[in-house]
Amino acid sequence: MVSNLQEAPNRTKYTKPQIHRKRPEKSNVGIIRKTIRKRRPVLRSPSGINQASRPERRTVLLDACNISYHQRNLTRFSVERLAKALQHFVERGHEVYAILPRFHLYASQWDDLNRLQRLYRKNYIVPTPCKEYPCPKSQVYDDRILMAIAAQYQCAVVSNDRFRDVASEHDDWLYVAQNRRVPFEWDAYGRLAIPPNSSSVLDFV
Repeated sequence: MVSNLQEAPNRTKYTKPQIHRKRPEKSNVGIIRKTIRKRRPVLRSPSGINQASRPERRTVLLDACNISYHQRNLTRFSVERLAKALQHFVERGHEVYAILPRFHLYASQWDDLNRLQRLYRKNYIVPTPCKEYPCPKSQVYDDRILMAIAAQYQCAVVSNDRFRDVASEHDDWLYVAQNRRVPFEWDAYGRLAIPPNSSSVLDFV
């Protein structure tokens, strides 16, 4: 005789997975540092000119969005400006990287994405994790990555941003913002111009 009673379903108690919440920029700084070591470019300007490395020169980090900004409306950022800035420092014997959030490699805010991605493939651009880790809604603040790398490796930072919003978080970052930041401007001929006394920042003394 078959019983009409059905077995009660096996109810497994649901345990909410534990989420380890870490600030994304802290979790990824080590990854970015390794990326820089792997992506060290041959000292060659974007125009293809080979250059000799000069050990007395500091590594230069470009605040890519800051240095490439040229108008409020789309497109906001000029790849030509970024390439000129890279070329300026490569031709003076610096190892140089442009730091920008990863999603900018595909953003319509740039006037020439194909050229931007070529610079990335030539190892001049180091993208920071953004809207990728640990979930689509997260975002790493690229200025924190920039400050952390500059402090760790004694780099010079080229930017007109004074980094007031992040410099107070660490003494090392404050030192970089106050002592190893190089301001810039674009002259009437579209050339990058930096203060003449910047050699004390750009060179090891």
